[in-house]
Amino acid sequence: MRQAGTEYLQQESRPRGARPRVKAVLSPFDLDYGLAAGSGEFVNTVYGGELGKLAMDAGYQTSGSWTGPVLHTFSPYLDQVVASWEDQAGYLEASVYLRAAAAAAEVSTAPYTLLSPGMEVSLSPYFQVKVEFSQAVRTWGVDAAAEADQFTAFSVDQAPDTGYESQAVDGAFSGYLANLQFEGRLTLPEDDILDPGEVRLDLARDFSEMRSASQVLVMNNRAGKWLAGKNFFFQGLPWEQKELALYHGWELPNGSVEWQLVYRGVLERLEGMAHGCGAKHQVKLACGDWVAARLQLLLGAPAADGQRSPFMRGFYRAQAELTGNTAPQTGSPVKTGSGSAALKVPGAYRGTYSQSYLVEAQTTGEVGTATFSWSVNQGQSWEKSNLTTAGAEDPVALADGLEVYWVSGSGTDLVAGDQWTFTAEPRVYQYQVYGTPFAEITAVYLNGEETTDRVEADAETGVIQVTGRSAQVEARVVKDDCTHPLDIIADILEEMGLSQAMHQDSFKLARSLTPDYAIGVCFENVSAARAIREIVGRCLYDLWADAGEIKIQAYLGEE
Repeated sequence: MRQAGTEYLQQESRPRGARPRVKAVLSPFDLDYGLAAGSGEFVNTVYGGELGKLAMDAGYQTSGSWTGPVLHTFSPYLDQVVASWEDQAGYLEASVYLRAAAAAAEVSTAPYTLLSPGMEVSLSPYFQVKVEFSQAVRTWGVDAAAEADQFTAFSVDQAPDTGYESQAVDGAFSGYLANLQFEGRLTLPEDDILDPGEVRLDLARDFSEMRSASQVLVMNNRAGKWLAGKNFFFQGLPWEQKELALYHGWELPNGSVEWQLVYRGVLERLEGMAHGCGAKHQVKLACGDWVAARLQLLLGAPAADGQRSPFMRGFYRAQAELTGNTAPQTGSPVKTGSGSAALKVPGAYRGTYSQSYLVEAQTTGEVGTATFSWSVNQGQSWEKSNLTTAGAEDPVALADGLEVYWVSGSGTDLVAGDQWTFTAEPRVYQYQVYGTPFAEITAVYLNGEETTDRVEADAETGVIQVTGRSAQVEARVVKDDCTHPLDIIADILEEMGLSQAMHQDSFKLARSLTPDYAIGVCFENVSAARAIREIVGRCLYDLWADAGEIKIQAYLGEE
């Protein structure tokens, strides 16, 4: 249940003279504010090379700014805007400003409004954006008092040197603003609203599933605004992704209106559009429930480049995917001794462990007559002895796919006691656990058995390397310390843009009744509704939507 203001209730209760009002707002509209290379005025800043990124110049800077060009909105009804960005300014403070006016020439004299992420402000047809980076604090001292300003701290004179001593060395810093976006919101002409329509809401009696609401807004189409080629209401995203917020209000004695949001939906279809002779010249905007529509969006969908990106929280035993392997390697033999022959080691190593080999000449002679022995423990014992040396045409087999032969030199090929050492490394299989970075990887399982033998795991990248053998690999990963089911549900709702629809009191109460619950989840490419259903079904919560608010309660057994 939404709370109405005092004036709204007083005006609504007036027996006569109260004038009802209705407002319909379409969103979102991606507003181009002009950030691009060579666009606007850059001061100690540079275009970051990607959409919505503004970066400081290289080197140490104490301030910077970018002032965009004066731009024009595509519609006079685009009258509200909401900004969002990621502040990565580091030791600087980033501030975003907007000013707007009815005419382009008036923008330069209009005052700037300081914005904050998520703040809704009025928008006029012509507007300009400015971003400033400024230094709020310094963490070093200057070397001379004359260099001090209002931000500087400097130390006292320290003998035996004269002058002031710096507290720290000046460094080279970087800062930037990322994903700077402006979402425009368009208010449909109130005079064109023929019928705000009824809001129809279905609820499952046992709250076992989410039921959606619906509403149909009837608009005047006499000027053909909704026809193809003339439509300026559906710029930007495909019209099926536009959201519609419906407000009711009462005009107050001072002429202002206190608006009450009564429905928020997503456009599903246009109905009854007609503009011919004898037609009604109207269009019906059929909307589905906003909450239900957002819950049908995919959670843990692949990134734009196709990289798997599952939604994970808490702890989870995840399946790893084989992504490649490195071929076995055999090192070049290192020789000690006076013989002239060179040892060669052909063949692919098929062993499962790293292994060092020692080959030693037992008798002096030429290749084909001299004998040798070989060892895998540095000569403490010999695998085989009195083997006849051979050339490339008939190599001698050692073990695990390796062979050896000699290439004759200019003098005596082999002298008793000549030694050659080399190492062989087995094939290394590389597996990937998706959903990185992780806080830690606590265990790795090969074919269902936990092991640390010849296994390396990197929690930051999710890469698991297994030396010498392939297997079905799983890993117990800890994504973070978010393990309470209600915290996980809240994160899912935030991913879907539904944080503001949460009924905070019901979530807090349910959490207080289940303080010891702890789970881990991994959802990949499934709807948010399905993910939440999996959690509430296993943890015994009831979750439902009530007039656009998402509520939850804990089931603690029959009383």
